[in-house]
Amino acid sequence: MSRKQPKSHASSARAASAFSSFGTSHAAFATTSSQLSYVSEPPDLSTISDPNVVVLFRNLNKRDSTTKAKALEELQTFVSSLQKPVEEGILEAWIKIYPRTSIDNSKAVRQNAHLLLGRISSSAGKRIAKDMPKVVGAWLCGLYDADRSVVEASQTSLRHVFATPEKLQSLRKAYQQPILEYCRDAIDGETPQTLSDERTVSADDAEAKYSRVISACLALVGSLLSNLASEERSKFQADYETLLSSRKVWDFASHSDPGIRRSVHRFLKICIEKEPDLIAGSLDAISKSYLAGALNSDQVGSAYDYIEALELLTSNHPSVWTEHYKSKTSVERRLRQFLKKGSQFGPPKFWDRMILLFRGLPEQLLPSTSAEATELLAALHGGIVRKDEPRLSSGAAYDAYLGIAAMLTQRLSEEEQREVLRELILPIVTQYLSPAEESEWTVPTNPANVASKALSMEGMIAIAQDEWPRQTQTFIDNIKTSAPEQSKDHMKSQDSLIKRANRFSKLQQTALSMTHSADLRAVFSQACASIINLALDITKNRNGKPYGAAGSIVEFLTHNHDLVISNAELRQKLEGFIQTDLPGLIFSPSSSQLVEILYALSETSAFEAAWNASLKAALGPRGAPSNEAALETLLTSPKMPQSLNVDGAGADLQEYIKDTVRSALEGTKEWDSFGRILQSPANLTLPSTATEILNTLVPSLSAPQTTGSALQGLRQIVKHKPAMLKSFLSLSEGPSLLQGLLLASESPFEDIAQEAVAVNSSVQALMATALESKQALIDVIHHGLRDVSTSSVSVETLVDLAKQLAHSADEGESQTAGNVEIDVFPHLRDWDETFSHLLESLPRASLAITNPLAGAVHLVQPHIHHHAKIPYDADGYSAAYRFALYTVKIFQESSLFKVNGLYPEKEQHLLRNVSLTQQLASDNLSLAGANELWVIYNSEVENEASAFISAAQEVLTQSLARCEERMESPLRDWALGLLSHREADLSPTAYYMARAASDIMAHSIDSHGWRQGEDTEIQANLKSLSKGKAVFSLIGFLHAFKEPLAASRACERMCNELVANLTGLKFENDTKEALRQLVLLNAVIYHQEPIAQSIAKQRLIFFVKHVSPYLHDLALAPALRAEVCYALAFLLPFMQDVYGEHWGDILGALVASWQRVSTFSEGDSRSDSSIPYVHGSLRVYAQLRSLTQSDVSNDDLLDAWKEKEKEVAAGLINLLKNSQHFPDEFHQPLQIVNEILGRQIAKVPLEHLEETEELFPLLYVESQPVQQAAFDVLHKQIPATQEQISIDAALEKKKVKLPEELLSLILEAPTVQALGETSFERSMPLALRGYLLSWLLVFDHFEHASYKVRTDYVEHIKEGDYLPGLLDFAFDFLGHARGKPVDVSKSDITTYTPDVELPRRETELLIAHLYYLCLQHIPAQTRSWRMNCKSRAITSYLESWTEKNISPPLISTTLDSVATWASSLNEENLTVKVNHRAREITISYLVDEQLMSMRITLPAAFPLANPAVEGLRRVLVTEQKWQAWLRTSQSAITIFDGSIVDAITTFKRNIEGALKGQTECAICYSIVGSDRKLPDKRCGTCKNLFHKSCLFKWFESSNGSTCPLCRNPFHAG
Repeated sequence: MSRKQPKSHASSARAASAFSSFGTSHAAFATTSSQLSYVSEPPDLSTISDPNVVVLFRNLNKRDSTTKAKALEELQTFVSSLQKPVEEGILEAWIKIYPRTSIDNSKAVRQNAHLLLGRISSSAGKRIAKDMPKVVGAWLCGLYDADRSVVEASQTSLRHVFATPEKLQSLRKAYQQPILEYCRDAIDGETPQTLSDERTVSADDAEAKYSRVISACLALVGSLLSNLASEERSKFQADYETLLSSRKVWDFASHSDPGIRRSVHRFLKICIEKEPDLIAGSLDAISKSYLAGALNSDQVGSAYDYIEALELLTSNHPSVWTEHYKSKTSVERRLRQFLKKGSQFGPPKFWDRMILLFRGLPEQLLPSTSAEATELLAALHGGIVRKDEPRLSSGAAYDAYLGIAAMLTQRLSEEEQREVLRELILPIVTQYLSPAEESEWTVPTNPANVASKALSMEGMIAIAQDEWPRQTQTFIDNIKTSAPEQSKDHMKSQDSLIKRANRFSKLQQTALSMTHSADLRAVFSQACASIINLALDITKNRNGKPYGAAGSIVEFLTHNHDLVISNAELRQKLEGFIQTDLPGLIFSPSSSQLVEILYALSETSAFEAAWNASLKAALGPRGAPSNEAALETLLTSPKMPQSLNVDGAGADLQEYIKDTVRSALEGTKEWDSFGRILQSPANLTLPSTATEILNTLVPSLSAPQTTGSALQGLRQIVKHKPAMLKSFLSLSEGPSLLQGLLLASESPFEDIAQEAVAVNSSVQALMATALESKQALIDVIHHGLRDVSTSSVSVETLVDLAKQLAHSADEGESQTAGNVEIDVFPHLRDWDETFSHLLESLPRASLAITNPLAGAVHLVQPHIHHHAKIPYDADGYSAAYRFALYTVKIFQESSLFKVNGLYPEKEQHLLRNVSLTQQLASDNLSLAGANELWVIYNSEVENEASAFISAAQEVLTQSLARCEERMESPLRDWALGLLSHREADLSPTAYYMARAASDIMAHSIDSHGWRQGEDTEIQANLKSLSKGKAVFSLIGFLHAFKEPLAASRACERMCNELVANLTGLKFENDTKEALRQLVLLNAVIYHQEPIAQSIAKQRLIFFVKHVSPYLHDLALAPALRAEVCYALAFLLPFMQDVYGEHWGDILGALVASWQRVSTFSEGDSRSDSSIPYVHGSLRVYAQLRSLTQSDVSNDDLLDAWKEKEKEVAAGLINLLKNSQHFPDEFHQPLQIVNEILGRQIAKVPLEHLEETEELFPLLYVESQPVQQAAFDVLHKQIPATQEQISIDAALEKKKVKLPEELLSLILEAPTVQALGETSFERSMPLALRGYLLSWLLVFDHFEHASYKVRTDYVEHIKEGDYLPGLLDFAFDFLGHARGKPVDVSKSDITTYTPDVELPRRETELLIAHLYYLCLQHIPAQTRSWRMNCKSRAITSYLESWTEKNISPPLISTTLDSVATWASSLNEENLTVKVNHRAREITISYLVDEQLMSMRITLPAAFPLANPAVEGLRRVLVTEQKWQAWLRTSQSAITIFDGSIVDAITTFKRNIEGALKGQTECAICYSIVGSDRKLPDKRCGTCKNLFHKSCLFKWFESSNGSTCPLCRNPFHAG
């Protein structure tokens, strides 16, 4: 028989027996469990069709709150997704489980339960009505949950079904009885033990659930009482009566949970209001609970609700304290017990309710004797002074105390009243006057008000008359016995006196304001007189050292002024004191108090004389801190009368104010002192002093060391005395202040700039309404343009100032606005004066390459002029340039500045100057130092100049467009008139004028065209100009009218005449005329390109043959030879089919001139430059090259080209080498020449380039085109020579090294710190570029070099320790050191193409490419650098960055090379398989039908990470030797910079070496035996080898130990 006992099932009876820890156990289950009980029958889930929903309902019965919450959420989702109404089974199950789920301890469960009910009710529609009585109580209780989220969920769910307040009200009406039954059952029947299972729920959680249910039920019943009309409630009056008569309901008033207590207190208030009759019938129960029980119970958290309900109950039913009170303990004692508890952390209004409660108490309950009153008030006071009583409530508490005391003492006799007041009220006053530590009568907050109220109570005045003389004498004694100056407690003693005087005087002031008793006023007046008389004597006799005495006088004068002044004797004594004694005591420790006394008596006749005497005394010996403090106190007191006349103070006061400003400016004193003087109610600063102060501050604004301090001073004036500033601005010195502020606003220090902007804005606001002030601002603008220095305000600031003026003018009168718009434009006379000397400077000859008049620059004659040194601003801008910048910016603001309002002549003059400045700026931009328009050259200035040129052109175009609209154009007329000028003028001014006029006319024609009828006039003007000597006008005319003159007869005639004249002209005899005609010829043919076809072929041949020899004449001026080159470059294509020696002569002349060039320079005369000639000669050479490559070839040209090709290459290389001496960053002509030179060298065949080693230094020149050209030559040549170097090294058996010239370029690596603020905006820094290109050339040596030569190169790099510098810089620049490496994964880092990306990005890609080459050619050194790298940041990011950006192409290339090598093998036994996906190479070697194999695996970061070599199948050799072979193969890759192919070759050589000399086994006839070993057993007789395994098998099969061959006994040899 089995010993197992049947398992007992859980039952409610046994569950109930377990509730011992919650209280009684059997009572909870004496009846059928309620719908809220945790023990309830589970719902019937059999009718639910969806099994998933069944699972969810079962989850709701589990203990875990998270499981239940998730189940509820999923049920909500399920119900929401239904396309049809919810099925009945789900509805019934949820109705049964909802009530107890809605009171779960988890707020998430309660929240989701309410939401789910709303979803289900909405889906069920009218079907929910039959089940509503079961859930309506729990549903509405959710509205009163303690958690706000649950309340919101309940409201949301109710709105799903009952969308309007009216429908919700109907719900309350319709289901009033079920709601009442639900609440009554919960209140009467439920306990913490019935709602929670003690086995799984803690006692605290069970109590919390019970509290939540009871509180919600009481609140719900209260809502029914509040919201339903009486006729509706009367239908169920019996239910209400049953509930309200329940003793259990009112016993909740003393429940331990504050939530329940608050609910029942609020419930009582509602019941008193809505159901007074029912309450009247329940007064016995309420009195028992609320008075006998709750008065002495803990009401923390519900105290205010309790006293509010108690007060309402008392006012409506006073008998609850008397006839309905039935308890052994008297109600008076319960009341005192309640009072001793204080407010129990209640709000201040608790005490207001306390007063109302006492007013409603029955008369027989109030005390009738002093003893009873004392006992009751002592209990009340004890509650007020409890340590846990909130300090914020103390004011309200003492008000209640005084009010209740007044109420109680009114019932007493006069003697008993005095007794109670003296014992329980007077201590409040005496404690305030003479605070004693740890006194129970200390009032924490607003004690003066409380003491005053106490003092003004009925009956206290008589007590005060007796008490006040004693308090006065006590204070007098304190003054007499205050600690002397030598005592360590001196300050503490004096401060204590002042505080006590403050309290004394304030109490008197407040008491008199509350009660107008003449007796009390007389007492207070006598007290003031006694104290002040003694204090005055003490102050005089002790020389002001006890400042507490003087401070006491101040307090009484401040708070009891009328009492003091009304005493004639005391007033007279005070007047005598301030006149006679106070000036002598002004420097005493009582100085600040004495000043207060002085100003307190400002209404007396003695004040002014006393003030002047005191000021004179204070202005005497200055310097000591106490003296300065006294003087500042005297001058900055806010009590100083506004009517004070300071004239009597003399000049000493004004000098003191100026000294204060000077000291603050120097930093020895704070500006606050000056600010307080300005804030003085009286006007202490005279107008002359104010002007002098501001004149001191203005120059300080431009001094860097005092700018900040001066701004602080101005800020004080703007803030406290703006009138002073406004007056100064109207003076002649006013504009200097504005200019200083504008300059300070441009300070590089942000805090100073912001402060200056703020002060300037305040000043502008002051000036907004004054016309004189606006004129001052206009003067500031003109001064800032005319007078230039390093401290000048920037042009942008002047433009902003002009905009502000225009804005303010728009807001004012229209006439004023028009004047402002005119006045802000520059004064033309000032501009012309600063402009003239710039137009007289000789232009540089190299500008012929870039300016539109080309060679006309060579014709300019120097003009002797003497002018003073040009001043520049902080940006290096001249005044002329600033004028132009300002004008253009003003013209651009067309919406603010109406240019149409200008006179046409002024507008034309302004725009003419703008155009001239544009030409000068263009020259200075092309060639740094071409003129003196600006003298600082950097990318920022260059960008500003480019922006100016563009903006100026836009302004000129807009102006021409406006002129076209009104059919008149002064600017165009000026330009046309200048270009029609026939008088000879070769001055620089004429040259620039012609350029400007030509440019204006050209843009006018481009934009607006020309009239057809003007063609005849234009050709007539050209004909007239060609006969004159005005060469600049003629060239400008050709440039401007090149389109109208296209294919014109006049141009053709002029061109042919020039060619004919030049053919007959001997240049050496008249070089000036030859140069003039050549310049004109080039101007004609380059502006009218088709016109050269009009030249007769024979005339052209004679011209070319005539001018070509002059290229050989190096004695001729470079400008003349340059113009010859330009003419030949254009005309030679038109005689391509002409044979002759002239082709060779021209090439020979070019070569000869190139080989004689030693440097590119501008020359000493500014006009003698070789750059235009080099440019022209290269254009001729380029033209000849294009002719050799054309379809129509000329044999003479081809022969001459081939003959001179090597010499030409040498000449070009010589030009390249000699271009390095002059940087071209800010030299556009030279940059153009270098670019052309680089392009031509790139086209030279490699075999003609010799001695290129001399080009290495060019990698560091300050010219990117030269640098790039040198690199391109070397980049082509170095790899091409490596094959020959490898052959020579092999034949001569010598060690090869890299060129020392190249290695010297990479000797010193750059650093990121050294680059500093180097800009990458325009291009990569040339020094950095040269270093990186040098490394590219180093790696070029590895291309096509043999293994031995590559090894030599690697050793050479290692010996010089060059690589660490490169890699350290590389990964610092790429961001690895900062933890933010750049991403180059989307770029091709296997090659480098210059000038494709932005400069910084190009640098990053070039560095990444070099790192790629390092891993490709010298991986071992790269890995060694990584191991020794000291930067943890670099090493931590390097491998992952390499894996992502560098390794993929290297791995792919490596695997492809192995695959290509393997496919070319002619080996039967060796097999190589490459797996690109797995990055694996498997090598197999077949020996006697057995494979030896190993695998090489490339890591993701290869070759930075070492490849793994592992053996797959071993034969022939022992394990030890096999591992040695694998290590050897890996070493070939990792240590010796070998390739994967080298590792495979090493593996193959090891196998072949092991097989060498091996013979087959004489038994199995195989070299490799079954044990995968070689034959290793040798017969001692016949010397044959056998496998060990084969030999043992032979012995076993033959039953002997003889040799299989010789049959002799086998002895291993």
